[in-house]
Amino acid sequence: MLSNFQNLLILAQADPAGAQGGGFNTLLFIPILFIILYFIVIRPQRNEEKKRKTMIEGLQKGDVVITSSGIHGKVVEFKDNNESVVLAIAKDTNVTFNSSTILRKKEKEKEA
Repeated sequence: MLSNFQNLLILAQADPAGAQGGGFNTLLFIPILFIILYFIVIRPQRNEEKKRKTMIEGLQKGDVVITSSGIHGKVVEFKDNNESVVLAIAKDTNVTFNSSTILRKKEKEKEA
């Protein structure tokens, strides 16, 4: 088993006969990889965060929200210049959360 590993190392280190000028291809590949990464991962994540921030800024009293920990509650009031929000999670039970923990606004259910 060890000799197989050693053979793989020797093959990986061996320079193929026709691999002249391969450094430029590698140099070109790295920026292309970063561009693809930006459009697949970074840009959509920024857009989602921007939408969530806009949703948080548009919250009003009476909105039903879900926190990042999965707690459902109704907005009762805002504190500390909208940095904190007080949610009613049960009858006579209010809990204060940071506004940044609000994950999404729960849509109102339609009456049947």
